[in-house]
Amino acid sequence: MIALAFALTLSLAAEPEPAPAPSPAAADRGAGLSPAALAPGSLAFSAFIGAPEVGAGYRQGFSVLEFEALARFNYLELSGVAEAGVRLQAWKSERARIAPTLSLGLKLNSGARVFDPSNFAAVGLRPRLGVVASISASEVVQVVLTAEVPWAIALNVSGFQLTPVAGAGVEVMLSPTLSLLALGQGGVDVIKEPLGVPVVRPAWGLRLGVGYRVF
Repeated sequence: MIALAFALTLSLAAEPEPAPAPSPAAADRGAGLSPAALAPGSLAFSAFIGAPEVGAGYRQGFSVLEFEALARFNYLELSGVAEAGVRLQAWKSERARIAPTLSLGLKLNSGARVFDPSNFAAVGLRPRLGVVASISASEVVQVVLTAEVPWAIALNVSGFQLTPVAGAGVEVMLSPTLSLLALGQGGVDVIKEPLGVPVVRPAWGLRLGVGYRVF
């Protein structure tokens, strides 16, 4: 009996401990804008403040594409956008990811002109084409490059707003699940109000955000 107990003890001691779950590769880390497309099964939430918008987002990875949903509020226009779309992982390497984006949203604009004399009240569709690139600069820092063309098409009046912009920023991992994002954008804004002519002016944006990676 003693020999049997001794053998059982040695057997249990020899069993290896379970290996810890592998952490994401550096190029796949992030929750806000990086990585360019989430890995399959990954889920993340984000929120940001900035100028001229504040907002929040949801991301989920599926195979070679990602689903994302965004809500934005422009406090200078007093307008809001709710949109949903996909990111398609078109290219990846050991340190970088590139993903074209396509989304469709609904924009509600109050028409406030305190900060923008060309703004107009409208309900419109807002398709958005773009691309996101994320580059792993280190184990905790991702460089993010963006380009997008949102196009708000008014449904109740004759008018539109087209705003192609490009941006660059960084996302810093505070932990495997939490990250901070800083992004700057610049481009042009073309707006045509009802009975008016298109007006072209500079477009800009600043964003400070936080992302939370569920898994």
